[in-house]
Amino acid sequence: MEKRPYYVNVEGGEILPIKTASSFQFEISASDEDVRKLAKMFDEMESTANDTFVRTHLPYVPYSNDRDNDRYDHKLQEVYRFIHDLGQDETRQFIETMKFWNPEKPVTREKRLEND
Repeated sequence: MEKRPYYVNVEGGEILPIKTASSFQFEISASDEDVRKLAKMFDEMESTANDTFVRTHLPYVPYSNDRDNDRYDHKLQEVYRFIHDLGQDETRQFIETMKFWNPEKPVTREKRLEND
């Protein structure tokens, strides 16, 4: 499959084929199938984020003790791992500096509590 450059905005869930179309954080080289997979991951992440909405209105439930937040964190890590795999050198190097980065296993609630 032919891979082309795309420009990714994680916060906005955007995958842009044109560098100047909008702001972006990462440049990747992806096939059409990769783009569809990343778009699906963004959709799943948005759906999971909507599940966390209720907890934000319950101040007595801490962030670190909520399964919906754990699912969101896991989805976000999956997205960054996928972007890392498709990314240019600069993209991979930047993601590898992120606090949670471990290419072999996702951050668990216990690990997140250690880092807080």
